[in-house]
Amino acid sequence: MEISDDIGMWSANETVYNAGTPPEFNYLVIEGSAQITAPNGFYLGNVGQGELFGEASFILGTKRSTTVVAGSNGLKAKLIPPRHILQKLEKDVFLNALVRKLEKRLDSSNTETVDRSVKIKNAVDHLNNLSSEIDKFGENIKKDHPDAEKLLSKLSNITASIEKIKDDLQFS
Repeated sequence: MEISDDIGMWSANETVYNAGTPPEFNYLVIEGSAQITAPNGFYLGNVGQGELFGEASFILGTKRSTTVVAGSNGLKAKLIPPRHILQKLEKDVFLNALVRKLEKRLDSSNTETVDRSVKIKNAVDHLNNLSSEIDKFGENIKKDHPDAEKLLSKLSNITASIEKIKDDLQFS
């Protein structure tokens, strides 16, 4: 990262911050974009020009819960000291309550998304194992068996259904 006055600049795919680290700044995107991922690498979202990120840790009083990486064209962002946002929130009780509520909901949603992604990944792994077992079973069917063609056709349909489920879930 390069810093000039209160502007940070990151090269393409350069890490802005990692999950678990103490927060240093809030960031307002001037140019480029950044990807936000969960600690397990699951993609949570993207931020672009005019969007703020990094504020949740200050508002909730926590370490970073996500990792942020500059987008493919790099990132240029205004570095906003935490006191700037916190002072504004202290002045407006309603706004403070609203922002805290939204940040808690976002954090909860991120956690739920990651939990579901892990479950989906496990299900896809199980489907891959089933596909392998079906393939092995199909190879062992005696070709001269009277029902061999029907069995192989059914196995092929099951395998195709499993592949469709995996495609729908967007996992390979």
